[in-house]
Amino acid sequence: MNLIYSYCGIFILALMGVLSPKAMAQDLPYLNSFSLSEINGKVYLQWIIASGNTCDGVRVYRSVDAENFEQIGQIAGICGSPFSAVSYDFWDTLPLINTTSYYRLELGNLGFSNIQSVQLFDFSSKTYQIIPHPATAESIIYFKNESFEVFTLRIFNQTGEQLYEVQTKTNEFRLQPAKLESGAYIFTLINASGNKVIQGKLVVG
Repeated sequence: MNLIYSYCGIFILALMGVLSPKAMAQDLPYLNSFSLSEINGKVYLQWIIASGNTCDGVRVYRSVDAENFEQIGQIAGICGSPFSAVSYDFWDTLPLINTTSYYRLELGNLGFSNIQSVQLFDFSSKTYQIIPHPATAESIIYFKNESFEVFTLRIFNQTGEQLYEVQTKTNEFRLQPAKLESGAYIFTLINASGNKVIQGKLVVG
């Protein structure tokens, strides 16, 4: 599958529409930090074990539902140091596409880190993704908006009558299919200059 990242192969959007690494407060006190980055279609994990802590290896887990995790890698041997903080990293070279992926670490004998999440999208066949589709109350239209400019979503019925309009400065529109009857619709995404950037079909179940 031919994926697109920005200008050179793969375009990736993190959950919440942030393109930079994410770091959150940790549930596990033995970690100073745990962050994710999206780089050229791969997920880069980096963490720092706090000074004075050691563990029997680190195992990396991934999940699609934040409940059922599978191990995708490990760093064997004694990790951490009694004398200083130690940084580690791991690459997920075959990440999941067009879905939310959840990651966590298990520091042997110390426990689990908190859960980090990320989304990667394949825009090679079209410039948007509707997930899930047909549309439900949870559906979102994802698209490329690297400069975070104002975009307008307009939804039309099959006769061309406009039924819905909303704006965003992010890379997503959260749909409200309850306002639409079951059927097929046309939508457009228009940028701040008034250009019709994206047009697609929306099916409401």
